[in-house]
Amino acid sequence: MGIAINRRKFLGLTGLMASAIVPAASGLVSAATYASALGQSDIDCDVVIIGAGLAGLTAARKLAASHVNVVVLEAQDRVGGRTLTINPNSIFIDHGGQWVSPGQDQLMTLAGDLGVSLFDTWHTGAIVDWHDGKREIYTGQYPSYWSPADKKAAADTVDCLEALAKTFPLEKPWSAPNANLWDFETLDQWLATNVDSALARSVVKRGILGVFDSGPGPLAFLAGLFVARSAQDLIRHFKPTGIDKRFIGGAQQISIKMAQALGDKVFLGAWVSQINHGPDGVQAIAGDLSVNAKHAVITLPPTIAGRVRYEPALPAARDHLTESTPMGWVIKVHCIYSSRFWLDQGLSGAVTSDQGAIRTTADNSPPSGSPAILVGFIEGAAARRLAAVPLQERMDAALADFTRYFGKQAASPDAYYEYSWGDDALSRGAYGGYWTQGLWTTYGPQLRTPIGRLHWAGTETSPDWNGKMEGAVRSGNAVADEVLAAL
Repeated sequence: MGIAINRRKFLGLTGLMASAIVPAASGLVSAATYASALGQSDIDCDVVIIGAGLAGLTAARKLAASHVNVVVLEAQDRVGGRTLTINPNSIFIDHGGQWVSPGQDQLMTLAGDLGVSLFDTWHTGAIVDWHDGKREIYTGQYPSYWSPADKKAAADTVDCLEALAKTFPLEKPWSAPNANLWDFETLDQWLATNVDSALARSVVKRGILGVFDSGPGPLAFLAGLFVARSAQDLIRHFKPTGIDKRFIGGAQQISIKMAQALGDKVFLGAWVSQINHGPDGVQAIAGDLSVNAKHAVITLPPTIAGRVRYEPALPAARDHLTESTPMGWVIKVHCIYSSRFWLDQGLSGAVTSDQGAIRTTADNSPPSGSPAILVGFIEGAAARRLAAVPLQERMDAALADFTRYFGKQAASPDAYYEYSWGDDALSRGAYGGYWTQGLWTTYGPQLRTPIGRLHWAGTETSPDWNGKMEGAVRSGNAVADEVLAAL
């Protein structure tokens, strides 16, 4: 749920869906309105795309540019998928994906084509570290309690993991020389066996997991190698390639602008419950609306795609894949302040911590620096636990962590905003599907392989930048090429 609280007046807007406070993509069509007002429930097209996130809209845009007749069906009353920007008091807050990293070329090119500008994320200043109940500030890569042996162990482990990850193609992790061993060994087990330094194990694990540090169970070591090379958080931490950027105005506008350009080809409120498919074509059914097409592209997260009824039923291996790829759980918290008081302490707004509900933070202020915004992430077990408690208790936990890190000024924000992705009925989590033990070697080949006229996309299907916005865009471009070849 998307919840906004004005700290001064303490107005809890409980039950407010985020889509109600997100700018609408004007010109788009409600599926129910189309079916009732026009008296028409059947649409014919070349390709029907399920899901109007970055992957689906990128695919639709590329297909439309090749004069393919596309229809996009989106269950929510907004576009953007796991990007979500709200605009309270004319500021932008990204509740979903937001950072653009060096090397994410397809996303940057898309933004440029759509006229969306980027700015360097705020990063100047020291980092707050909370370890074993003690607070320290540091610059560089390591806090002061790291010994030379700890630093060497971390660097050596990164080099080792990078070398192991290069022994197999990202398109086929299951083809790794030791795939059967690595896929049933956990990342934790490998680190415990091969890395003596507890500090090195901790920082490497955090760097590998990155956006995947929110799942319900241990990550398979093979999946860890895949993520380290694909999502690149670990490697970029130790071998920086530049500064991450953000979109001026928020990340969701990328999807909004693509949808606006497609116009009446995008249908909102079109919750696809059934897909009929065969050698002659496909039919997607969303309430009273039925779309008949030559091909379908399903861009939903695997676990959500598995909830659609397919007639005939999908092969068992594909069905088992969707059952084996749970979503992570993240609650993203934003606190608004009148000034960036952390700068007075020489701090960047970033935190590394081994305790608390929020263990990672950043300065999420707009390019002007005003208003001042801190973002924090409640992930994994903490998110699952705190999502079930009253809003006040969850907010108190978040503010207690901000106060530990930044001082008493952090305790009283002007406004508090949060979004729990696990409670999002049409995403059921973030940041992406989670690679459990045995998944790659057992069901990996089913992830991208078309089934007749059904094609699959979404960030989980991308070999490069998996779990990131870039991965979603790449998957959209790739599946568009696949469909064009099929057509």
